[in-house]
Amino acid sequence: MVRCCPNSGVAEALVVGYGNDLRGDDRAGRIVASLIEKAALPGVEVLAQSQLTPELALEVAKADIVIFVDASIDTAELDVALVEAGVAGSHAMSHHADPATLLRLARDLGRMPDAAYVVSIPATNLELGFDLSPATARAIDGAVAVITELVSEV
Repeated sequence: MVRCCPNSGVAEALVVGYGNDLRGDDRAGRIVASLIEKAALPGVEVLAQSQLTPELALEVAKADIVIFVDASIDTAELDVALVEAGVAGSHAMSHHADPATLLRLARDLGRMPDAAYVVSIPATNLELGFDLSPATARAIDGAVAVITELVSEV
């Protein structure tokens, strides 16, 4: 469901959770997206994706704030970082993208979000299956709280 700013036609906030539902902790971003969607926060559009693709730049360009949520083996605890538009040539012509590339593509479309964040959830179990590691399960709750706070500031 898309909830937009009154009279503007622009989504206030976009939350994009992504990852592989079949690989344990890697599905954390999609779980967070589902929990944010169930919270029905005003002015928040939620997308759950298997991966980021260049086509998502159209949605990114409509938002005032964008929050990308993904599991990461490179972090031991929940991490929130600002992300800026990437430079030309980074993944732009492939079938997948990263947050910085999507921001650059949104800029190329004529509209950049005011702010963009990457919420990284620690991941240790990327085996086939649905079990979450305890650290990832705890971080999911933290990610929902952080995202709720970020979108309430819009």
